[in-house]
Amino acid sequence: MAAGNFIVYSNALLGVLNGSIDLDTDALRMVLVTDSYTPNQNTHDTWADVSANEATGTGYTASGKLLTASLALASNVVTLDADDQTWTSSTITAKYAVIVRDADGNGTLASTDAVIAYAALDTATSVSSTNADFVVSINASGVFTVTAATS
Repeated sequence: MAAGNFIVYSNALLGVLNGSIDLDTDALRMVLVTDSYTPNQNTHDTWADVSANEATGTGYTASGKLLTASLALASNVVTLDADDQTWTSSTITAKYAVIVRDADGNGTLASTDAVIAYAALDTATSVSSTNADFVVSINASGVFTVTAATS
């Protein structure tokens, strides 16, 4: 399924701009969360704000999957892009995909790891797989873009 537009958490944007988050080199993970989670772009800063709502199920491992992410610049637009994620032969129900910075890169998220962005997997409801591939497809335009003013 195609993820909706990713919404960047405000504190993540601050972290990118002040240099505490490096989208080029930091380990980023995609985590699935249930419909029990209510995203808050302005007050959710860390994995602790989200973790209680992480999805569980056959074929899904806590702390989600490592993303291969890249930054590109074209015509004053910087784009963060990432690879699609597939949980094979899984039985999962989730409402959101959340990108989290794994600060120490060990594959296990800590409560203090920064949340970067989230996207609804469906506009109205949760999505599920039953012993099938659960695929999250990143928008063809990337995870998010930032446009530099030209005047």
